[in-house]
Amino acid sequence: MIRVFHLPAGAGGKIAETQIDATHNVPDEPVWIDLVNPTEEEERNLPQNLNIALPRQDEIWRNHALNRMYTRDGISYMTAAMLCDVESGTPRTSPVTFILTPEFLITIRRIDPTSFLHFSENLLLHPRRFPTSADVMEGLLEEVITRVAVRHKDVIKGMDELSQRIFNEQAFDSRHGDPSILMRGVLKRLGYLADLNAKINESVHSLERLLTYFRDDHNHGKDELNRDANRLIKDCKSLADQSGFLNNQMTFQLETSLGMINVEQNLIAKIFSVVALIFLPPSLVAGYFGMNFKSMPEFELSWGQPFAIVLMLLFAVVPYLWFKRKRWL
Repeated sequence: MIRVFHLPAGAGGKIAETQIDATHNVPDEPVWIDLVNPTEEEERNLPQNLNIALPRQDEIWRNHALNRMYTRDGISYMTAAMLCDVESGTPRTSPVTFILTPEFLITIRRIDPTSFLHFSENLLLHPRRFPTSADVMEGLLEEVITRVAVRHKDVIKGMDELSQRIFNEQAFDSRHGDPSILMRGVLKRLGYLADLNAKINESVHSLERLLTYFRDDHNHGKDELNRDANRLIKDCKSLADQSGFLNNQMTFQLETSLGMINVEQNLIAKIFSVVALIFLPPSLVAGYFGMNFKSMPEFELSWGQPFAIVLMLLFAVVPYLWFKRKRWL
């Protein structure tokens, strides 16, 4: 799908949106051309309409992997990793290509983040805020970074909830469920948040590199755009620093969760050990009196069986009371 935002003739400066396919030419006065999941035919025919070389999908991945950005014939080619809007499942990023010409912006993407939808609505409602292609790109990147900040806030909120679950005094209270199952859920949630935080870190670093190239190597000649680019770069650095801090917090929570699981397992093992030790002396008594030797005098005594039972109970109760006094039970 190809979405074209353009200035129709006689519209009084208002921007219109038109969807075209590979068989149609791009309308006059384009401002932003957005290729969403483009087909091979669309990628092949659109450059013929615009006289611009579009990178192929393998080139996009190579440029993304090598962090390769370049300017050719006054046209800048830039790639950044964008965070996909995945509310559940595994978070992921996908490369998005920005092609900035003096007249318009081209984006090539295979994801549908909400930041693009929000910016397109803003572009249609307030066209005067984006008089040049560089302004369009700066506004789009600002919306993207804002969306990343929202996902970053979700990570912070999730970390706070996990802290309450891990360090709650009733975390291992069996009345609230099996502690092992509860902590297993904590570890799964922590793994999801760690993965999301890593993708956010990857995205903000990629956006920071793109913005630095946009500011330094693309001659747009506007001090205001430079200031806006510097502000967005600062926002990316702040998000990256917070992401690093959260990564340390996740490591601490992971170690704490595993430590508390080990403590719970040790408590269970200690209970079994103490119980085994309590029943060890009675087992010794039962084993002694269970021996079938002819010369054992206890077999001939009428009070032999009660004596053995009392002796076994005594050997069981005394260790139990001793362990209770030592608070081992």
